[in-house]
Amino acid sequence: MDDYKCVLSIGIRCFTEIFLKKLNLKKFSGPFDAMYSSSILNVIDILENKIDKQDLIYTENIKNIPQIDVLHKLHGYRTINRKYDNIDYNKIVNTWHKSFLPHHNLNKKDDWEHFERCFNRLEIIKKNKIRTLFCLFFHPKYSDDGDVSFKDIQRVSNYLKEHYNCHLLICRFLYINNDFKWKKIISNEELTFIHVNNSSWEFELNKDVLNEIFSFMNVNEYNLLKYEDMKI
Repeated sequence: MDDYKCVLSIGIRCFTEIFLKKLNLKKFSGPFDAMYSSSILNVIDILENKIDKQDLIYTENIKNIPQIDVLHKLHGYRTINRKYDNIDYNKIVNTWHKSFLPHHNLNKKDDWEHFERCFNRLEIIKKNKIRTLFCLFFHPKYSDDGDVSFKDIQRVSNYLKEHYNCHLLICRFLYINNDFKWKKIISNEELTFIHVNNSSWEFELNKDVLNEIFSFMNVNEYNLLKYEDMKI
């Protein structure tokens, strides 16, 4: 039985972190909590290289686009990454929610230091071989996110297994029929891939299924390390 000490999101949107938090399984922040990954292979690059300030564009510094001020008032500042983002400035309203960091302005000292702490926690987890369940949830019907290929999932799983004492849980939220609530597609030593028969990104509509899944994964909330434990 796996005795997980940490449960961490690796994307691809903030839904994973939101679900984990509502389930009381998020005990501290990680770098991928509110990050949008246009490709899950970006996860490997970020784990390898962290975030390079030279790659960042801050929307608060973008001028001469009238919609920007309105978007800032409605949704807040964004941080765009040249390496990962394909932002069409002529259609900025449509692509606003596909920024690398939709909820953080890394031009602010506090936000940058937040991510430094998040990466430091990952180093602690890696160095001390702390047993971790990495979670990646995706909703193919949300916006135009689309599906994630198993080939890419396997590459991320292989990378994580090589560097961490971990298991990767993938949950694909997609309604296809009424015959099941959720089912295992793959379950092995490194990876568990689960299809949730529901396209909704609302927590309350997935709550019961998620509780069943984490029970199946043998995750015990009371075994999880807390924020103060991550200073070891």
